[in-house]
Amino acid sequence: MRRDPLRLPPLQALLAGVSGGIILSFAFPDRGWWPCAFLGVAFVLLALRGRSGPGALVVGFATGLAFYLPLISWASLFLGPVPYSALSVVESLFWAAGSLLITLAYRRLPGTVAGSGPVVAVAVAGLWTLREAIASTWPYGGFAWGRVAQSQSASPFAELVSWLGLSGLSFVIVLVVALLLEALAGAVAPPAVVPPRVVPADAVPSPVAARRAGASDRAVRALAAAAALAVLAAIPVFPTTQTGTFRVAAVQGDTPEAGYFAPGERGDVVRAHLETTSTIPSDAKVQAILWPEGSADVSPVYDRGVAFALTRLAERYGAPVVANTVTVVRGETEDDDRYYNTQFVWTADGEMADEASKQHPIPFGEYIPDRDFWYPLAPDLIGLVQRGYTPGDGPAVLDVDGTRIGSFICFDIVDDRVIRDAVEAGAGVLFTPTNNADFGDTPELAQQLAFARLRAMETGRAIVQVSTVGDSAVYAPDGTELAALERFEAGVMIVDLPVMSGITPAVAAGRAIEFLLAGAGVVLLLSTFGYGRRTPRTR
Repeated sequence: MRRDPLRLPPLQALLAGVSGGIILSFAFPDRGWWPCAFLGVAFVLLALRGRSGPGALVVGFATGLAFYLPLISWASLFLGPVPYSALSVVESLFWAAGSLLITLAYRRLPGTVAGSGPVVAVAVAGLWTLREAIASTWPYGGFAWGRVAQSQSASPFAELVSWLGLSGLSFVIVLVVALLLEALAGAVAPPAVVPPRVVPADAVPSPVAARRAGASDRAVRALAAAAALAVLAAIPVFPTTQTGTFRVAAVQGDTPEAGYFAPGERGDVVRAHLETTSTIPSDAKVQAILWPEGSADVSPVYDRGVAFALTRLAERYGAPVVANTVTVVRGETEDDDRYYNTQFVWTADGEMADEASKQHPIPFGEYIPDRDFWYPLAPDLIGLVQRGYTPGDGPAVLDVDGTRIGSFICFDIVDDRVIRDAVEAGAGVLFTPTNNADFGDTPELAQQLAFARLRAMETGRAIVQVSTVGDSAVYAPDGTELAALERFEAGVMIVDLPVMSGITPAVAAGRAIEFLLAGAGVVLLLSTFGYGRRTPRTR
């Protein structure tokens, strides 16, 4: 097993990993310094080269903490310091496990016949993708926040998501960095020892010629890397087909009292959205009025006054109101009651014409999984969530004025499966109503909006994100911003959305991309174990 020329001493490796985690967090909104993703990944990979198994676990765990603690600091406002810290620790354990696999690839692959620099880079990028894929889906549906691709919503590489999805974009970024590190390792590695042999004097290059040849080789590699990055940045969004337009009025009521833990008076939120909606011109000719998550804090199903107000709005503008409330399916006993976070379509006929409930409620925030197990461990914290939401049946698609619209309530926007199922079910436009009132003026608002822009490009669909307090914006299928509202200001966005058809390669392939890329890393790593037993060690 050869010594890695880029191997750092243990303390320097730990510092590099922690620095890499912090730098990588800078690539995410609301800083949004997207080049930091490449630099941060470089530091992380550099810290893992040449580590032992225990060393990789320590470096990986420390790197994960350095990344997640600043990235999701907003979670402390919603969950409190203890759950926020626990979430960061759990995600860092995934980082530790992934770091161990990457370290094994760095240690074992170069000693095999197929262990060239590009193969090592593919394995490393695949194992990074594997770690992101598992953490995004397990346990309890996973936590898909902090994937490297999410940091690229404003970068020239964002369009790649329409071809490769978010997992594919993460793979490409890590692959580029890993290839550059392999090139650097080749440049600084000492020359291989070869048996002496007699060569003609005129065949031995002069020292000057050798230096020139080496410099030329490095220049060619640098130009090749720059050309590859230019090609990746120039790839356009996969084209989908416009079949019509849909005019929507998205309403941001500016209601901090919509927060889960600091609610205002009953009915404050619905009254604020009724008031803001009334500013829409009567001749706007909209086809839907979109309200955010939590907007109907008093449900029209159970309150005649709210039902009457929504019916009057639908009559006045000749368009249904697409709002959000809590719906209940009663069981035989109170313990059997099921609660849903529901986006509904209210028409001028005074009825709920269609509805779609949240597919991915937040574990330990909107429901407690395995409550009997967790309650004795933290009764005060678990007791804060008295009522748990039940996941809705998919796909999350609403029929609004004859147009099929994907409806992704808040955290649903991070779930690849929910997005893909809605598009495959015929959604031509996407809505993502959300309630950010519990997060104040924190980076969470911008981080969630970054997901919305990536989803627009990934699916080839226009998307409308509307929040109770912000960030609210509208993106075209190519990621162009069509409208936006300021944070903590009431307002309305009236936009003509293109209704699209057709499936992008990212949606068509689905998780097959993830399985292929992560599987490549696993297969390459596993192949080294068999190789090590079959190949005799030579002096």
